[in-house]
Amino acid sequence: MIKNIFFFACVLAGMACTSQSKDEFTVKGKLDKPFTGTVYLGHITDKFTNIDSVQLTNATEFSFTQHISNPDKYRISFKPYCNGYEFIAEAEGCYELKNDSVTVIQGKEQELMNRYLKTITPIRQEAEKLMNLYAEAETAKDEKALSELREKLTQHFTKEQQTTVDFIKSCPSSYTAVDLAGNLLLREYPEWKEVYETVDTINYTYSYAFRSLQEKMNEARSLWIQDIEAPDFTTTDINGKTVKLSDFKGNYLLLDFWASWCRPCRDKAKEIKKIYPQLKAKGIQICGINLDDERKKWLDASQEDGILWINTSEQKSFRDNQIAKDYKVTQIPALFVIDPSGKIVKQNPDIDYLLNLTTK
Repeated sequence: MIKNIFFFACVLAGMACTSQSKDEFTVKGKLDKPFTGTVYLGHITDKFTNIDSVQLTNATEFSFTQHISNPDKYRISFKPYCNGYEFIAEAEGCYELKNDSVTVIQGKEQELMNRYLKTITPIRQEAEKLMNLYAEAETAKDEKALSELREKLTQHFTKEQQTTVDFIKSCPSSYTAVDLAGNLLLREYPEWKEVYETVDTINYTYSYAFRSLQEKMNEARSLWIQDIEAPDFTTTDINGKTVKLSDFKGNYLLLDFWASWCRPCRDKAKEIKKIYPQLKAKGIQICGINLDDERKKWLDASQEDGILWINTSEQKSFRDNQIAKDYKVTQIPALFVIDPSGKIVKQNPDIDYLLNLTTK
């Protein structure tokens, strides 16, 4: 009997979509309470545009049937505002919106997205808890807790990005993979390149998601200067002494761009300080390039962090600092390892890389 009920439920669900043609999709919404206002069906091309709407008066259900040529992302929004929905539609797709979730009656792409959301949601919920703890620590001005929470949040961010990349690799030919890739927040060009070469770059070029992915990868490529000769510079250290890149020729150099207002930079300085004796023993020199525009801010932060290595500043704002421009630094902390010949051999190295760097 239970099997029969399930069978008829599936038949009824399929019948709900039979009125659409093969080049259409249908989306139906069921609200948990009566709504009076406008429901919009929207789509992103170059910008978000509402393409259809329906007026409701004290109603709890709505539906749209829309022509579609290729899989793409759509959005349901409400006026007056209440929580909306995003879903991936495709030809012959049928979707039901209810209780903040998208149920797929027919359509493989949103089914993939639902699988991804099931995987990523617990990670995001844990990050949200950490953000709440961070806000409490900020109110309490607990610097130790803030530092620890920043590290945990960074780890969670990395975990979320890697989980997304892993999911993309599990369904590389899908539109869903392109959509997820376009929303990644990777930093390094090699990471973007790997993702770009994983997904289908032929069949979804029409989509906003693909254009977003392509723009992010191209921007990362334009900022990637690993394996080229390090740009020359002349600056001044904390004691007023002139410092040039040529001063370090014949030695490995870790160049560290930082600022007093950048908490991740300050945390990175603490990490480097812990391994400074080991780096020094390996013959690796360090030169900090501070990006504060006021000397006092630079000096106070340097004293607080107990910086032991060569510490320089132009005392110019981030955007006006020519050294930062030459090294294409748009976000900090930014680190570069320069070999004895003056070539950049590693952009944004982690601590393990520095500890394992062979200098002889």
